[in-house]
Amino acid sequence: MLFAKKEPDIAAAKRFWAWFEEQEGWMTENLRSHGMDVVWAIDAQIKPVFPYFKKELEFQLGFNNGKGEFFFFHFGDKHLIRDAEILASMMPGTLKERWTFISER
Repeated sequence: MLFAKKEPDIAAAKRFWAWFEEQEGWMTENLRSHGMDVVWAIDAQIKPVFPYFKKELEFQLGFNNGKGEFFFFHFGDKHLIRDAEILASMMPGTLKERWTFISER
């Protein structure tokens, strides 16, 4: 196949949120002291959602006072913009109570 479709892997997105929900406690506990471990763990889970994107995905997260923010950087890439919106819409309701997914340049 010469050109792969630039579409998200929906099954991988579902797995990502299931994993995120399962690991939320570990992530919030370790974000300050072992932040890079958390980043690498998330990176391994989120990459399969965007199989067409060959560069490094970039994101940041923080968790304070029971609220989390997940910043996903799309760099103006129209496919990442669209697919980040899809991923955000798939966030389970239980996570939406504590987390905000923000897609930005």
